[in-house]
Amino acid sequence: MHNQGVAEFAGKERGIRLRLVAAAVALVAAFIALNYRAYDGFFQDDELSNMDWAPLLPAADFLKGLITPLFATDNFRPPGHLYFSLMGRAFGLDFPPWMTPVFATHLINAALLFWLLRKLAIEPWCALAGVAFFTLSASAMDAYWKPMYCFDLLCTTFSLASILLWAYRRWVLSFIAFWLAYKSKELAVMLPAVLVAYEYWLGDRKFLPLIPFLIVSLSFGLQGILRNPNKNNEYSFHFTLDALKTTLPFYRRRFLLFRYSSLALLALALVRDRRVWFGLTAALCFVFTLLFLPGRLYEAYAYLPLTGVVIAFTAAASRLNPAWLWLALALWMPLNIRQLHREQRQKLSNDDEAYAFVAPLQTWAAQHPAILTLVYTGLPRGFHPWGVTGAWDVAHHTLGLHAYYRDWPETPHVMQEDTVALATWDAASKTLSIQIHDPSSDKLTPGK
Repeated sequence: MHNQGVAEFAGKERGIRLRLVAAAVALVAAFIALNYRAYDGFFQDDELSNMDWAPLLPAADFLKGLITPLFATDNFRPPGHLYFSLMGRAFGLDFPPWMTPVFATHLINAALLFWLLRKLAIEPWCALAGVAFFTLSASAMDAYWKPMYCFDLLCTTFSLASILLWAYRRWVLSFIAFWLAYKSKELAVMLPAVLVAYEYWLGDRKFLPLIPFLIVSLSFGLQGILRNPNKNNEYSFHFTLDALKTTLPFYRRRFLLFRYSSLALLALALVRDRRVWFGLTAALCFVFTLLFLPGRLYEAYAYLPLTGVVIAFTAAASRLNPAWLWLALALWMPLNIRQLHREQRQKLSNDDEAYAFVAPLQTWAAQHPAILTLVYTGLPRGFHPWGVTGAWDVAHHTLGLHAYYRDWPETPHVMQEDTVALATWDAASKTLSIQIHDPSSDKLTPGK
């Protein structure tokens, strides 16, 4: 009888695991079905700006950037820029292959989050529901739609790994993961505070191993404030109430996609569950530095803080039958899908314009390799001059070429001295025409 009972229990456990695996596979399929059109996109200006130099860096520069304890004043983030280097060398401006690593990293983050929720003793079906919310949410969809936000993806990967490794008392490995998280994006500077919260509420209150984490965090934090070369621009920190008046309204609606949705987090704080408090603390720590960057309001920045929100919500809901959590997810999903489709249409429209601008540059540069200076008039929506420079460099497979806007003060002098490619963007027809301007004759010749 005892052996029969053991066999029945083992059979039930296998059945539960199989159902969980089937549900996880269905979740992955749902994610791909909702987001496969990301492969139809194209690069934007920040991505092109990174593509023009990262593939040309030697491996030694990545290694040096990875191990140096100094704040990167040039915003060099080795893990993410290594992605740009490898993909740029392998695929250039062929966009679809760039998306597969992005999707894969997002799904890896979902798996790490599930693992962490299970480590927090959250019932499997509750944990999977929380992960489904994270995986399918439009709250920070740029993070898994645009290669530019590989930095946020990788920072989240290493941050979740660091928390997990800490929970399993693998302190050295946890520190390495923390270091990689910070090198992926500076947002991880607050990760040691998250580990302090874990140790206080959920650990054995052994704080001594956290000293190296806190020293590194303090060092990078102070360097980030004192050595930040950005003064009075969108990258500048503003520790003021005015900054909070700008950032709080933006982030407080990101998590559930409706106004004041983050007020639900305040209600969660009343739940007497240390796992809830840990999740809320993690979310607050990860969003803290963002609150003082009013010039950098991007939905992808909410990606890492969203993991803390998921932990808090799932831990609170774990007191209920998992069916209630899945029902809530089903009721919220139409709002989420509507937001996904709205943002997808806008992103693809912008990407179509970017492609219509960049593709002719690439073709024209291949036909006229001797003309290395570009003068342009007009830009696609949301495109910036650094994207034009990046596209021009990428088209020539080199670095340091010049691209001038037609109305800049120095442009007339350039056109008097050099033969230039004169590009004109027609916003109405979304087409780019390129001609050759020869200063010796002051004539325009159509480029073929």
